[in-house]
Amino acid sequence: MEILAPAGSYAALKAAVENGADAVYMGAPQFNARVNAQNFTDEEFKNGIELCKKNGVKVYAVLNTLIYDNEFKKVLTLAEKLTDIGVDAFIVQDIGLAEALKKCTLGTVPLHASTQMSIGNLDGVLKAAEMGFTRAVLARELSRKDMEYIAKNSPIELEVFVHGALCVCYSGQCRMSAVIGNRSGNRGACAQPCRLPYEKGYTLSLKDNCLLEYVKELDEMGIASLKIEGRMKGESYVGSVTAAYADAKRGEPYSENKKDELAKIFSRDGFTDGYYLNKTGKTMFGTRKENETIPPYTQPKKEYKRFFVDFTVKADDNRNIIFSATDRENHSAEAVITAEQAANAPTGEEQLKKNLNRLGGTPYELRNLICDTKDNFIPASKINDARRQIISSLDAMKNIKKGSFTLKLPEKKIYPEAKNMEIEAQYTVLKNAVKDERLSRIWLPLTSVKEKKFRELTDFYGDKTGVVLPMIIRDENRHEIKNLIEIALNNGVSDFLCGNIGHIYALSGYDANLYGDTGLNVTNAHSRDAYMDMGLKKVTLSFELSMRKIQDLADSTTGILIYGRLPFMTMRNCIKGNGHGCENKNKPYYLKDRMNKNFLVTCGYDCSNEIWNSDKLWLADKELPRLAFGRLLFTDESESEIKDVINAYSGLGETEREMKNLTRGLYYR
Repeated sequence: MEILAPAGSYAALKAAVENGADAVYMGAPQFNARVNAQNFTDEEFKNGIELCKKNGVKVYAVLNTLIYDNEFKKVLTLAEKLTDIGVDAFIVQDIGLAEALKKCTLGTVPLHASTQMSIGNLDGVLKAAEMGFTRAVLARELSRKDMEYIAKNSPIELEVFVHGALCVCYSGQCRMSAVIGNRSGNRGACAQPCRLPYEKGYTLSLKDNCLLEYVKELDEMGIASLKIEGRMKGESYVGSVTAAYADAKRGEPYSENKKDELAKIFSRDGFTDGYYLNKTGKTMFGTRKENETIPPYTQPKKEYKRFFVDFTVKADDNRNIIFSATDRENHSAEAVITAEQAANAPTGEEQLKKNLNRLGGTPYELRNLICDTKDNFIPASKINDARRQIISSLDAMKNIKKGSFTLKLPEKKIYPEAKNMEIEAQYTVLKNAVKDERLSRIWLPLTSVKEKKFRELTDFYGDKTGVVLPMIIRDENRHEIKNLIEIALNNGVSDFLCGNIGHIYALSGYDANLYGDTGLNVTNAHSRDAYMDMGLKKVTLSFELSMRKIQDLADSTTGILIYGRLPFMTMRNCIKGNGHGCENKNKPYYLKDRMNKNFLVTCGYDCSNEIWNSDKLWLADKELPRLAFGRLLFTDESESEIKDVINAYSGLGETEREMKNLTRGLYYR
């Protein structure tokens, strides 16, 4: 198990290495989820890798943002540079980029599935493995039971966040910053609206995560990597937190004092382990105190040894002493000195061990020593010379392992043009759903398949009916979801709207038609093509795209949201009530911000919450590209409002509207 530390600057990188990190993750100025960190120039990246390799530390390069079509040459050129200087893996969110990297590197540089891919169950991990990822970074919302189950059944490595800031929204599913502030979290520029005060306080601000006391448990569980968040933080934070987890990994007993020390360095009203213990609720929320400063960084007092070395010391008949050594990577080195005949006390094992063990300032530690010096006396200075010569030789053998890279820009597949845009509707609740034969398809929640209204709508719409899976399905709910899928199929519903790669895997064994929802974050043709290759019929493009970019992707396979409250966040925590069966479940609830905007909050599956935009998307008066479909998304509208919207988009109602409480989203910015 490795301790994976953040490096947002060279100083932070050095602190991570000095304090026991087994691996670091770092990014160039572009295409990473922390573009506002200091990040690394080409030269700094090269120097950083050299520092890490000398100390036995792996380097993972973050390319974990969504990519636009016109950026592929630039991002692949960057990946080529990073491959050439020897990165150990790429952390990737965008499926199209992942497919391109696989073809460019031919698998010589491993791919890690970013937490931005919202992988929250075994199905998601299995799909990631099927797609060629060698490691999946799990969603931060998982409990120890969730992790244990996935680890027991995963064919690839797993990485979990153990310390640092928690997003209140599942990573990859937050668009609040993008829509209201034009700063996309999926593009690395999140403005953190979750840290702002709302009418009822800091409703969305979670405390920082701290799983220090569970390090041994996670190791025994089979987790490959413990990840520390913090590429926006400096060397003091990185060094101190890395040291704490490195010590815990190496067997130092847990103490509350150590946790308190970390809280003084950085926390938000202390720490939380709520997700890990499956205890969500108000105790998980907290804020950073004003004017709080991080203590100055001090040079670490400990040295973290990452390479064992086995020495053999033997004398021949001519008083030549042959020192030979082998490290954990089977590198071997040798040094020969001439001994002196011992007058009184020949040099023995104890003296040799004392001098050979003087490995301060190096990542080596002496493991085994085999010696036969006969009756020879070896001056301490000569032993030290031999040791230094051998260590220098072993260092020189630590060549940076470089993957191969052939820059190949992926080709876009050509699909037929859409004949005309079909209008479909999606309902988050069935209460006010209407019957209208002009709709080409109607999407209903999978969780509503047992309701009487579901059967009524299915009887009316027939094979135009499809179901929407919950965004996140935890493994403990797998059996229930499977039953609901089978009920839908038995009722003649075979179309499923998938917003997560785990959905695609879960439905692969059924005779079902799969469609991609906005949760798949499709922002380029190569991601679209990858999902089509997985068997999807059509995909919904990200509503973070401009209409100009949508125009380039418009064909018979793509569509967009054209009406409704845009989904801003999907949260495991409930901010409406106290958990399952709460009294507020079916009551309207709004989150009011400092601008007096009211964001609708609804209850989702498994007591999750959804936050929706205060303003509703309106495009009925716009001339739209020739897409396969436009989807109307209904949340809290009355039946009459729904009919009015359908009429407007069907050309039979008034399309011009006063834009108060309406928005164009990001389409025309």
